[in-house]
Amino acid sequence: MTSIGAMTPLRRLQAALPYVVVLAAGIFLFYEASNFEFEQVSGRIGPGAWPELVLVIMLVTALWGIVSSAVKAGKQAEHDAAADEDLVRPPEIYPHRVWIAVVGTIGYLLVLPLLGFFLATIVYSFGLMYLGQFRRPLPIAVLSVAIAACFMFVFMRVVYVALPLGIAPFNQVSYAIMAMMGVH
Repeated sequence: MTSIGAMTPLRRLQAALPYVVVLAAGIFLFYEASNFEFEQVSGRIGPGAWPELVLVIMLVTALWGIVSSAVKAGKQAEHDAAADEDLVRPPEIYPHRVWIAVVGTIGYLLVLPLLGFFLATIVYSFGLMYLGQFRRPLPIAVLSVAIAACFMFVFMRVVYVALPLGIAPFNQVSYAIMAMMGVH
């Protein structure tokens, strides 16, 4: 006789099935992405590189899910006092913050052509972190600049996407950052 918390073979299969489906779909899509036909340009990655990168992450995640389902198969589910406490007294949620973030995102999209990607992303990420109750201004400022610089680097140097530069005088900041990154 099994205890209430033990996983039966059927439940183990049910727990692993979504991961198996994702794994199979990922393998098929990876095969398709690796067979894109394109004209190779020296020094540039092909069109299948980004889908392949995302699919590798998806495949690793699916494998992780399958393995964790198999590992849990032999163990009984243990009750966690903290999980029970969350069920009895759920954590507070703040729906007004979600709406503020939505309005902030719309504002970000509106000021993006004016301030340019770099400056608008700094302001946007700073606002989201502050809204998320992170209240240390110096780390938020440093992290906001780092986020904007990293995204700008990835989009302009790796993916080759043109970003909004902004209007004068804000575009001067964009040009300076682009020059530091070696983007012409």
